[in-house]
This record gives sequence, structure tokens and C-alpha cells, in this order.
Amino acid sequence: MHARVDLGIAVHTEDGLFVPIMRDIGARTPGDIRAGLEALKKDVVARQIPPEELRGATMTLSNFGMFGAGRFAALVVVPPQVAIIGAGRIVPRVVAALGRPAVHRLLPLSLTFDHRVVNGGEAAHFLAALIADLEAPA
Repeated sequence: MHARVDLGIAVHTEDGLFVPIMRDIGARTPGDIRAGLEALKKDVVARQIPPEELRGATMTLSNFGMFGAGRFAALVVVPPQVAIIGAGRIVPRVVAALGRPAVHRLLPLSLTFDHRVVNGGEAAHFLAALIADLEAPA
């Protein structure tokens, strides 16, 4: 069990991909998370991020869809990480809504997790909770 979640955020730059870590994500407010993300991105682009801030993620978030790179991915968990979540490209799709076809924008998600730490049921519950949170009105 991890006492806290340190979230790695994949940031693409002209010099390559960097994954800075946002520490103790569960103890942060939404405003603090937004400010932290902006600061991390700024530090990475300026190449001012300390090396220790690029190590030790519990979980990583990758937004590969922003590059138009498909719906799903075969993501790789690198210990000590427990899981990596990938967000594919948001696209309009025909889905059933109230028994009728409707076009909705869908965000495909990929989840890879370390079976030595998390079992399939726990991972499925986590993914369902993530989806429910994303679907909830803001």
C-alpha cells in the first residue's frame, strides 16, 4: 500500500518526453493541481526541472491522444510505478443515448497496472471510478 500517490505527468517537448512528478496528488485542491501542472510544464520546457522531480511516480498520466495517435495504447509500467493511464484522441462517435443513436465525443482510456501490486478487480473499480468522475458535471 502506498500512503500517497505521486502522479507523473507526461510532457512532450522539442527535446523529447519528460515525466515530472506531482507529489501527493490526493492532498491537493483542484486549483492547486492546475497551478502545479502549469508550473511543471513551464519548468520542463525551460529545462529547469530538478532530476529528483523526474523520479518516483506511483502512477503516470499520458495524453498520447493530443498527437492524434489513435484510441488506445499498450502502455508500459516502470517500477516503482503501480499503473499508467493513457488518454487517447477524443473523437465523435455514434453511441446509444436514451435508447436512440446520438453522436457524443468519447475519450478512450487505456490502463496498465502491475499485477504484483493491484489485482484486476481493483484496477477495474479504479477505472470505473475514474470514468464516473470524468462524466460527472463540473
